[in-house]
Amino acid sequence: MTQTISRRSITTGLMGAVALVGLAVTPDARGDDVTDARHVIDEALITIERVSEEMKPSEDMADLLRRSKGVLVIPNYYKAGFIIGGAYGDGVLLARLPEGGFGDPAFYRMTAGSIGLQAGMQSAATVFVILTEKGLSAVLNDEFKLGANVGMTIGSIGVGAEAATTTNIGKDIVAYSTNAGLFAGGSFEGAVIRPRKDWNAAVYGVGNDDPRAVVQRDQLRTATPLKDILDRNARPAQ
Repeated sequence: MTQTISRRSITTGLMGAVALVGLAVTPDARGDDVTDARHVIDEALITIERVSEEMKPSEDMADLLRRSKGVLVIPNYYKAGFIIGGAYGDGVLLARLPEGGFGDPAFYRMTAGSIGLQAGMQSAATVFVILTEKGLSAVLNDEFKLGANVGMTIGSIGVGAEAATTTNIGKDIVAYSTNAGLFAGGSFEGAVIRPRKDWNAAVYGVGNDDPRAVVQRDQLRTATPLKDILDRNARPAQ
């Protein structure tokens, strides 16, 4: 009897401890989400600076930014695989406000899986310049598959002229990507972009996880440097 009670007591104690740990971890987890999200904002700023600098002296990217309806920045898109591959990266979406500047960043994750002839590892910093309302609406959906509903051009920094302005007429989204590492086979085609509602809720408050509402705001102070550099590089053409 004593042994039975002892076991029950231990089990009850453990369950109580787990419950307490769960209660204690929840705020910390949300705090971690905020920290991670703000780190991605900082990395997005560095990515815009880096990609814009590497595109010079060409004005192609600057011209597209000036005409953009929004910009999706994935600072680190990791791909790895041998026959079966996978990829993921977190980023931010900023949409143009009616007055011409950019609203607060909504958080997104891009993922992909593939089977086929491929080998290696790769890390890519990518800037998706969204040129039409159709393209922006597609990304704002809960799930958007690249290449499925909108036209897209992929331009790799220093490789060819795929992203030249003259080739982008009629495109909804143009992507500029700079790669580190080696990956044979595969592309952004088929990658899925979904909002990170957990990060949006953690940064903007519970109930504010809808990216459509987030990108219409202009209140997040920690995103001011990112919005400023985009504003400087992407002022609408007069």
